[in-house]
Amino acid sequence: MRKTWLRLIVVLGTVLLLSSPAARAEDARLEKAETSARGKIADAWRDLASDLVELGAGPEAREALARARREEPDAKELTALAPLVEALPEGAASTDAKVIDRVRKGRTDAAKAYDRLAKVLAKEESDPRRSQALVQALSLDPTTARIKKLADEAKKKPVLFATADHESVAYVSLPSSWKPGGSYPVLVSVDGAGAAFLGNANSFRNGRGSRPFITVSPHALSCTNAIDLTKFPAYDKALVDRWDGDRLGFDVPGLLAMLDLLTAHFGAQEKIAITGFSGGGKLCYGFLLRHPERVAAAAPACPNFLPSIAPGDVKVKDGGPPVHIFTGALDPHRDLTFGKTPPGIEEQTDQAMEALKDAGFTNVKRTMLDGVGHIACVEQVWDFVDEVGVGGKR
Repeated sequence: MRKTWLRLIVVLGTVLLLSSPAARAEDARLEKAETSARGKIADAWRDLASDLVELGAGPEAREALARARREEPDAKELTALAPLVEALPEGAASTDAKVIDRVRKGRTDAAKAYDRLAKVLAKEESDPRRSQALVQALSLDPTTARIKKLADEAKKKPVLFATADHESVAYVSLPSSWKPGGSYPVLVSVDGAGAAFLGNANSFRNGRGSRPFITVSPHALSCTNAIDLTKFPAYDKALVDRWDGDRLGFDVPGLLAMLDLLTAHFGAQEKIAITGFSGGGKLCYGFLLRHPERVAAAAPACPNFLPSIAPGDVKVKDGGPPVHIFTGALDPHRDLTFGKTPPGIEEQTDQAMEALKDAGFTNVKRTMLDGVGHIACVEQVWDFVDEVGVGGKR
């Protein structure tokens, strides 16, 4: 009983400490510092956009203005600048040396501002906004120090990565053996309708063992049904509304941008292994059918499939990469989705097999696992990756 009271006193003391005037003042200070840091980022992009207006560089000015608005959407200076930017001609990116130099300087200035934001958010290393700021800085101005800082963190735990060229994010985990200059295979794992992205990232990270793989778990809009914004904290309502009618149109380019960043700065191999659980099967199949040249192996797990996922105009010439589809004999969605609505997982898999055949895939296998329900099949996916020799293991 005495221990119970002691625990209660400790808990109450912690609550009082957290709600004390000093704690509230510290929270207010940090909020003010974050607002100021984001203002500096917006200033860097605004100054760049303004200079690009003078240089007549329409595409570059529009991008700079859009980036400034992400940080300060209601800033009066940006509202005043917008008509000048929109009046510029559209077209291809400028080849003028003055424009190129000014864009380079603007990206460097913005990168430094993102570094300052990361320092403001350093109190909470687990805060995804901090890692996003670090990755944004890296994307804009890659330096050895920035790469090392992110690599050190991503070897310890999944880190939320963002890119400078797309709004999508993903949890990234580097193998403990990662070193600069190395070449590393990649496994992309897409979670299902529960959108438990960090849990998915940890599952495949833990299942990786000593394999020298980079694991990537994208926050895919296509993985779920109605989008719960609390499960997608990196995305705002405007973004979700904009892409709700074409979720793969967001997810596929976003994954490509993430992979390009990892290839450029962390030694990720160009061809990847990919798996998708349940609703994550849509991105797994969608990426495979749209970009088979980027896939070394695919292992959809208890996956959803829609005929509309298949683009129809992509054909493989060499039989395509190996594909192994895993389903569960005890999956409650096996015959009917939620036990009520056709098609269930097995019928959807029939449709997927047909779509793969139509696209020219010949090295395709499906296995129904005895005693298995609706799961991500982490062990089976890693075993398949080993079996087909992705990353040099057989």
